[in-house]
Amino acid sequence: MRIDIWSDVSCPWCYITKRTFELALSASGRSDAQVVLHPYQIDGEQPARPAPMLEWLAGKYGAERAAEMDKEVTAAGPRHGIAFRNATGFAVNTLDAHRLLWWAGRSHGRPVQSRLEELLFAAYFTQSADISDHGVLLSRVEEAGLDRGRAARLLASDEAVAEVRAEVREARALGITVVPRFEFAGGHVVEGPQEDPEVFLKALTGHAPVATGSQGESP
Repeated sequence: MRIDIWSDVSCPWCYITKRTFELALSASGRSDAQVVLHPYQIDGEQPARPAPMLEWLAGKYGAERAAEMDKEVTAAGPRHGIAFRNATGFAVNTLDAHRLLWWAGRSHGRPVQSRLEELLFAAYFTQSADISDHGVLLSRVEEAGLDRGRAARLLASDEAVAEVRAEVREARALGITVVPRFEFAGGHVVEGPQEDPEVFLKALTGHAPVATGSQGESP
């Protein structure tokens, strides 16, 4: 079964929903799942420079809504083993992070890519790290068991820039505006924040209608 996922590492609900999905996948007992991760950038390639996360959100939505979003995701995090620290985090351009995920998936497969994705989410949301900084990215690459030197050469070049940008453009052309988005073989779609593995279990067994939630965002 092929499962296409659109996600952004600046989206806290993508982080939570990834864990929800993986619990369901493990519980389903399926050994034929082919997970294909696609990049998505909620804010495009902005901000141009790292910005305090809640200040960035306040500039988009207003201070009151930014505080509500932070409160919602911070309350949800512990249910999934995640301690969000958005107040000290940074909003950044996620292009380079997506380039590394693109490379990891194609050169090492989904398990390694998933491990790197977890490390990037944690850096962004729980460790107040700037994941546009190449040093930060390379430390996570190494922690994921990938070749630091190879990753450094990628980041120093234009490798995977065109491919990632093309996938983001394609997602928008397809009308995808909500992430996370999971599209299962057979046409089942699950999009938006999900905390209940049962939603995915139904999709994995082919018995689910389209399931939607509110749009994932940062935070």
